[in-house]
Amino acid sequence: MQSIQVSEQGQLTIPSSITEKLGILRGMEFNIIKRNGEFILKPTPLQAFKEIQRILEGEAERVGWKSEEDAMEFCNDLRRRKINADND
Repeated sequence: MQSIQVSEQGQLTIPSSITEKLGILRGMEFNIIKRNGEFILKPTPLQAFKEIQRILEGEAERVGWKSEEDAMEFCNDLRRRKINADND
């Protein structure tokens, strides 16, 4: 376990060895929760969405989608398949 210290400005600096291991990138946003005397950092819901966007970047072009309508048609097709599978 590695200790960190609060600066005069009230900031915490997490060593790069830890941020690398945890996949924490510059600019990520977290909520701080106190639970049972411990502090927990949880990525904000917006941060989770940003991470999904980062992972999926370029995938629309890879599968040949040219517009939002292509993505909507894909989603509608998935919904139809699920409904049909539920009815079988």
